[in-house]
Formats: sequence, C-alpha cells, structure tokens
Amino acid sequence: MIPALLIWLFKKYLAPVLKDKHISPLTFIAPLKKVATLLALLYFSSGLIAQEQIVKYNVLHSGKIVGHMDLYQKREGDDLSLKMISQVKMRFIMSIQVDIHEESVFQKGKLISSSICRKVNGKEKASRQTKACGDCYQTLNDGKSGQLGQKQISQNLMLLYCREPDNNAQIYCDNFQQFLQIKQVSPHVYRIDLPDGNYNFYSYTNGVCSKVDIHHSLYTIQIQLA
Repeated sequence: MIPALLIWLFKKYLAPVLKDKHISPLTFIAPLKKVATLLALLYFSSGLIAQEQIVKYNVLHSGKIVGHMDLYQKREGDDLSLKMISQVKMRFIMSIQVDIHEESVFQKGKLISSSICRKVNGKEKASRQTKACGDCYQTLNDGKSGQLGQKQISQNLMLLYCREPDNNAQIYCDNFQQFLQIKQVSPHVYRIDLPDGNYNFYSYTNGVCSKVDIHHSLYTIQIQLA
C-alpha cells in the first residue's frame, strides 16, 4: 500500500518536473522503491511494538484511602511483563509505611521470572525471587535458595489482577513460593486461603479485577479500582 502510493505520487507530481529539467526519472526509481519498502516494513511492524497499560487502584482501610497501587502491563506478542508498585501508610501504635515492588515476566504463557521486595518504614523486610531454570524453578527467599520441581508455572497471583481465573485453579504464590487453590464463592468472586492463616477475596467486573479484600489477623484492607 505505502510503496504503491509513493510511486504513484512520484509519477504524478515529481516525474513531470524532472522531465522538464531533462533529468531521467529512472535515476530516482530504484532508491525510491528501497525507501518505500523500508517505510512499509516499519508500518507493518508497528503492530508488534510493545503496548503498555497502567491500571490504578486505591488502598482503603476503614473506608479511608491509605495508599495507592499501580499495575503496569506490557504485552509484546506472546510475552507479558507485569510490574506492581504499591505504597500504604497506616497508623496503629505508630505510623507505618509499607512499599511493595513486584514483577513477573511470562513468555508464551510460562512464568520466566518473578520478584517481590517489601519494605517497612524504608527497611527491607522481604525479598523473594522465582526463576525458570530448565525443567524446574529456582527460588530465593531472603537469601536462602530453593527449588520447585515444576516444569511450568502458567499462573501466579499477579495475573489475578489481569484476568478472571477458573474455579479450583492452582495459582502460584510468589510470596510464599508455593501453589494455592482458588475457590469461587459467588459469581465473579474468588477466595484464596494463605499458608499463614490469612485469606483474600478477588472480585471481577467484565473480566478485570475490580476489588481485592485482604483479611489479615491484625487488619482488613480493600484494594479497589480507581
């Protein structure tokens, strides 16, 4: 489409001018075709350029906004990169600020790597990494290495923010570095019980996570779509 258009424009407008000046149009045809082909390649490859989407959430405690969370989704073909950055400020006996940075990389539906870093009042309290390595996964938990005898992880907790899961699906929890079962409790609402006795509810609207209710032994907070 683009090469044909450029050549037509050349013949329509530029060729007569060159003819008047006794310059052969053939001098420009070959370079013009090369330029047109390059432009066409750039045009059609633009559909393959990575697309990034940002989804913003508010964090609430007792009905008041106490923090924010941003989810970055970057898709490039069959590859998906996720990044989640959250900051929460709450006051119990003392003021507490929690900063969490999470990342996950999927290639053709397989988790390649994930990481979690959690800081409380500026001090690192948790650091977790999971990385695909051959037919298994290598893990790192606050400096301690481990291994998961799993060939492929196709879903983790971060993906729950991007799409509604299947009932009774096994979800990889990057924080606890183990698989958890998700159970549907009502239409478009799912529950996950965590190994530490806490639990979360994930609610969906039009296939997108619109709210997460986090039930901790010390508090309850909501993450709501902004």
